[in-house]
Amino acid sequence: MKIPSKANAAFTLIELLVVIAIIAVLASLAVPAVNGALKRGTGAACLSNLRQIGIATIAYAVDNDMVLPAAGGGGSPEWATSIASYTGVDAKRNKSIFVCPGCDVTVQSGTGAEVAVTYGAHGGLMPKGGEPMALDLVKNASSLILYADMCQNPGNKGWSPYSIENPGEFKGGGRGGSTSTTDAAISTGPDKDSGNNAWMRYRHSGSVNAVMGDGSARSFKKGTVLSSNASIVK
Repeated sequence: MKIPSKANAAFTLIELLVVIAIIAVLASLAVPAVNGALKRGTGAACLSNLRQIGIATIAYAVDNDMVLPAAGGGGSPEWATSIASYTGVDAKRNKSIFVCPGCDVTVQSGTGAEVAVTYGAHGGLMPKGGEPMALDLVKNASSLILYADMCQNPGNKGWSPYSIENPGEFKGGGRGGSTSTTDAAISTGPDKDSGNNAWMRYRHSGSVNAVMGDGSARSFKKGTVLSSNASIVK
């Protein structure tokens, strides 16, 4: 039996280049798959956050004659402070159930009376500087958005406006305004993290995550949030 020499057993330069090329192709195929899995993971974590926030809000309402927490009127969302004790989570932390893991803008931890939040409350159910509604008076709670992903305001430590005030369905429905239940899609608004935009943010591969008035969490593709998901029916 002829034993191959060391020269014959070694890879040639061409063979090495072929192997490197194959590895490069496999890597180029794997990276999108990994990125897609990571995005799906952050989307699922965000939905879990909102579900916990929704359950805590309902628990708060049960303890307060079914009245929802106030949004607040200052620089920090009072609703998050009010339900924090029901979650066992410090709302000042920049990594908690109050902060979407898919945020593009880094969120700083809160100090003093500040809290770190990237979700916004329904501007009619919990209006800024106004009185919150009683959840049991709402007939369409199971289809009504309670909280959702919001655009971040980079000038405010990367936090978000804490009450969804735009488009008009979110504000008017809880202040004696529209009670429309049509299937017309609402405007998506400026879907970007710039300025103090009180709009929902479609940061999960073109979808926005939300928790409904009954505590269930849902993901909406851009253009599929309907007027009936925003307008309050009493």
